[in-house]
Amino acid sequence: MFRYCLIAGLVFASFLSGGCAGTWDTLTSRRFREHPLETTKRMFVPEDPVAVLLADPPRTGDDRAKAIRRLKEPLSDGRSPEEHAAVLAVLERAATADPSPVVRMDAVVALGRFQDPAAANILIAAYQNAHGRKPEEPAPAAKPDGVVTAGLSAGRSPTTGLTDRYSTTTGPTGFPPEWATAIRCRAAEAMGKTNRPEAAKFLAVVAGAGGTDVAVEGGEERDVRLAALRGLGNCRQPEAVHALAQVLTAEADKKDTAIIGRTHEGLVHLTGKKLPADPVAWNDVVRDGAVIAPEPAWWENAIQQAAAWVK
Repeated sequence: MFRYCLIAGLVFASFLSGGCAGTWDTLTSRRFREHPLETTKRMFVPEDPVAVLLADPPRTGDDRAKAIRRLKEPLSDGRSPEEHAAVLAVLERAATADPSPVVRMDAVVALGRFQDPAAANILIAAYQNAHGRKPEEPAPAAKPDGVVTAGLSAGRSPTTGLTDRYSTTTGPTGFPPEWATAIRCRAAEAMGKTNRPEAAKFLAVVAGAGGTDVAVEGGEERDVRLAALRGLGNCRQPEAVHALAQVLTAEADKKDTAIIGRTHEGLVHLTGKKLPADPVAWNDVVRDGAVIAPEPAWWENAIQQAAAWVK
């Protein structure tokens, strides 16, 4: 009796301190029913994320996803180079090949926090593999209007909304389009945080700065383009300024206020120049040699956000 009273007290405290959503998920889980004391303990003292990710045999997808969300870059957190390399390899597999799109997105977000130069190329691979297909699987066929039909309904699980890896009607289909789009958006935004030239060059193609002759899968989607523009706006490299100026020029006559606004916002953020959304002015900046401004302090960002909210 005392044991269950103790659990009830701890659970009530967790509701007050950590919110009810995660607590309710834990309380209704099978693990809580089988191991209530241990599960309750982990609500307050989470396991070491590095230990969870490097566990052998591998832990469940839910355990790995939670560990990835708590993960700090091992080398920056005082871990050994060997642990760092092992965790990076785990994240690479999770971001590019995990059967769960949720785990992939969590791994992508975690890689955006890494300063390791290898993170940028892993994120590029995560974007390119966001479809969830195996290497030997062909891309779904598109109708003349460009709408992809394979995998939209056939083989989809009624409980999770995910396509089965091998549908009896359509064959291998990978992830549903909405999941692939979500992974690409997360990958594009995470790439920008790496501040790597290779990330800026890839994001430029996704955003449309490479022209119609250069494209990648998913780059035709507006949400993905906006995510790539957000990534470019945070990627403090001259290549990012060049790409944003090209997009601003290409979009000048299309009147898409979201695309133009995000592009202009990125140019101002990277250069510190308070110029209007005029392609001519920003092309002059590029021609004169774009200089990346220092990263604004947190209070400067807060003021800018408050000013934008007032407007």
